[in-house]
Amino acid sequence: MLKGNPETGLYNRDLPKGCEFCRLGGKLVVFVTGECGDDCYYCPVSFERFGKPVSYANERRATDLEDYLQEAYRMGALGAGITGGDPILAIDRTVELIERFKAYFGPEFHVHLYTTGRYVNLDALRELKRAGLDEIRFHPIKEVYWKAVEKAVKVGLTVGLEVPAVEDFNFDELVKRAKELGVKFVNINELEVTPRNAVFMRARGHLADHGLAGSSKSHELALSLLRAYESYDLSLHYCTSLYKDVVETRNRFIRTFRISSFPFEDLNPEGTVVRAIVRTNADLSDYGPKLEEGTYVVSPSLLEEIKTKYGVQEVKIIEELPSGLKVTES
Repeated sequence: MLKGNPETGLYNRDLPKGCEFCRLGGKLVVFVTGECGDDCYYCPVSFERFGKPVSYANERRATDLEDYLQEAYRMGALGAGITGGDPILAIDRTVELIERFKAYFGPEFHVHLYTTGRYVNLDALRELKRAGLDEIRFHPIKEVYWKAVEKAVKVGLTVGLEVPAVEDFNFDELVKRAKELGVKFVNINELEVTPRNAVFMRARGHLADHGLAGSSKSHELALSLLRAYESYDLSLHYCTSLYKDVVETRNRFIRTFRISSFPFEDLNPEGTVVRAIVRTNADLSDYGPKLEEGTYVVSPSLLEEIKTKYGVQEVKIIEELPSGLKVTES
């Protein structure tokens, strides 16, 4: 019997461990490089990141490995998902980062990694296993990339496939082959329409017409696949674009707020951080820090009290992501 909800995600057996932590908002998103030798038309990576040697810890730019560790502490991460680009193109940095995660947070800190398999060889797989990688997820868009899947299984890693719900894949063959090779799970993702891939997606009939940025065409294909393999002896999991945006990302934002917020910050339902900038002649140091003479940061929930007791000259409401990126100012 299928579990879950068609609008957020379905699965036929147990969820992969990495997905369990994502659902809790407990996975640090490690974007280790935007470089990749493939050019999938449906790739959702942004213009700012695609093909570039840039790194991010969640939404924050990372310049060294310490940035990832600090962001993991800041959100109380239970694990990390290493993505790109293709992390194998930054194999030395990736291996060292896994080692540091395990050393600082303990062996239970769950790390999974995404790759097409294009650059995977036995040396890379052995190093990843030695460092403590918990799952490796392949996106085998070419026949030759299946060799990397086979090698990873033989090395003893927990291996999964992560592919989009798109007509390009022969899913009957893919699922059967995964089972024969000893792959533990197949994750199917709804296509996400982004500014960079929108033209290519529209040319193939995929519009941003499901949820925030998902494709209903991709969504319907994924649902049909899960129903077809409902009783199959291999874990299949469909993750919708809506779930990633509204549940996983929001839960991660809320988790970060609860661990790292200040008393003068409020949390709104979407997981963004809200604070008020108040200009006044009064001393509001009991309510929040002073930015400059006559200007304070306070909790928006206390504005009415402050206005009644002291009076204010100007109020600005600032809404930001937990990373500090401003969303709105009013």
